[in-house]
Amino acid sequence: MQQSFSPKRAVEALIFISQRLAKPTIHEVLKIQYFADKLHFSEHGFMASGDSYVAMNFGPVASNTYDLLKAARGDRGRWIHPTFVSLVDGSLTVLGGHTVKALRDPDLDELSRAEVLCLEEAIEEWGNMPFDERTELSHDSAWTKAWGEASNDNLRAGEMQTMDILRTLPNAEEVLEHLQS
Repeated sequence: MQQSFSPKRAVEALIFISQRLAKPTIHEVLKIQYFADKLHFSEHGFMASGDSYVAMNFGPVASNTYDLLKAARGDRGRWIHPTFVSLVDGSLTVLGGHTVKALRDPDLDELSRAEVLCLEEAIEEWGNMPFDERTELSHDSAWTKAWGEASNDNLRAGEMQTMDILRTLPNAEEVLEHLQS
């Protein structure tokens, strides 16, 4: 089962995460999203965000979610969809180029209970962690493979395959069996 990406749901998740961290940076918020997606994948057979991940220098990045954060930062290039700009307006901002600030409370009706639980668990486990430690933990085998392939092609980021992310889960065989049934 594949969840489709919803920009509205992603904004609510970003607000949820940023309100619960001491000093939420773009890096920390995106890594918490990745860890929460892996928890959800492990428990429910799909990533709650529905986003696609790319391997970037400091770890996995949910591509569309990152674009939402860039819109909140004020970026308005052709790669930032106007819908993303309108969704973050009055909801999120990015101060000083990297600190994420929620401008309102999240609409929890947009997030499933399972997604909220995985976000809470990821925040508890990996939130407020030093940058270097969080970065190292996010550099799993799925990231390593995509990063290696991107560097072979002389690209700055490589697409992380869902099956490679699945293989990083502690119960990968069980999830794969469930998906194949």
